[in-house]
Amino acid sequence: MPNRYLLLVDDEPNILKALSRELESWTEERNITILTAPHAIKALEILKEKGTETLLVVSDLRMPEMKGSDFLQIVRDTYPHILAILLTGFSETEEVIKAVRAGIFSYILKPWDSEYLLAEINKAYETAILKQEHDALVKRIQEELKWAGEMQKALLRPVLPQSSLVEYRVSYRPVPQLYCGGDYYDVITLSPDKYLLLLGDVAGHGVRAAFVTGILKAIIYPEFVRANLSKNITPAAFLSWLNDRMNFELRRTTGLLITFFAGILDVKSQYLVYANAGQCHPCILRGASIAELPVSGSAIGFASNVMYAEQGIQLQSGDVLTLYTDGLLEFTENGKPLSLNPRNIFTGIPYTSDYHRSLLTRALELSKAKDFTDDVTILSARLL
Repeated sequence: MPNRYLLLVDDEPNILKALSRELESWTEERNITILTAPHAIKALEILKEKGTETLLVVSDLRMPEMKGSDFLQIVRDTYPHILAILLTGFSETEEVIKAVRAGIFSYILKPWDSEYLLAEINKAYETAILKQEHDALVKRIQEELKWAGEMQKALLRPVLPQSSLVEYRVSYRPVPQLYCGGDYYDVITLSPDKYLLLLGDVAGHGVRAAFVTGILKAIIYPEFVRANLSKNITPAAFLSWLNDRMNFELRRTTGLLITFFAGILDVKSQYLVYANAGQCHPCILRGASIAELPVSGSAIGFASNVMYAEQGIQLQSGDVLTLYTDGLLEFTENGKPLSLNPRNIFTGIPYTSDYHRSLLTRALELSKAKDFTDDVTILSARLL
């Protein structure tokens, strides 16, 4: 069993001895070692060595070298897992308020009642143990999410095709702290000159959405692309198939929708045919001008047997086609939703080596947010 400590801090030796006697049986039953310090400076030295294993601190308020309220604030900032009890005969309101703001668990006046003292320390101890278990569980969940995120990146990361006629780039950022998300992206070679560009966004965040992206990865190429390579694959036919397939796959799941864009880019003729199932409208950057591809249809999973509209556009050398998920546009700040106009993000951003980073930076600047609140994926194709 790991060491556990209870730290007593008081400038009166008699108080430290009395407290140690009062708590001796209680600490022995719980395998806790009592540590003592005559003032806050010494207590901080002890915590430097044993802070991670210390559960509780019982501190006086008025002491030489440093006030108890200032000491407890340092403890809270440096060792947030430690619970503190203020034990003092000093009752200056301002200092007590400072101690309360420092996050003390309890406030006990001297001379103390033994039964009440033990009851408060026991409550603090049980709370500290629960907090320790909770923190350990949160850490384990974070580690699992990190692992899931790494696995998802490895699973989804496409080997972008290399061509003298087109340059592909992709950037993917899941929601901070969740590590994995619901964005799906791929570039699939259909022939030496034709590529299937895919970008999807599963509603929600985290493991649930990431699991669905795994399903998408597992079915799209083997069940549709490979099975139809000898035929004339169209974006509209693909989305109709995917909608029916996912409606079957997720038939026992409610409220799960997927927005999806599919386009076939012929880099030799510089022609793009595309269909859209509720995904953000892609942008075409041509010099300093920006144009959106407006065609759209219902999201995947909304209804069965959906026929999607299809449209084509003639491109030219130097054009940049940019696909992106709505995490680039939509933010939540202080509980309020904010949606950006994509033109405000794309206008004035030239295609350079840090094109994607510039778009991400512009979105954060316009939203005045510290970070993105949804998964963000950007997939671009520049005709050479």
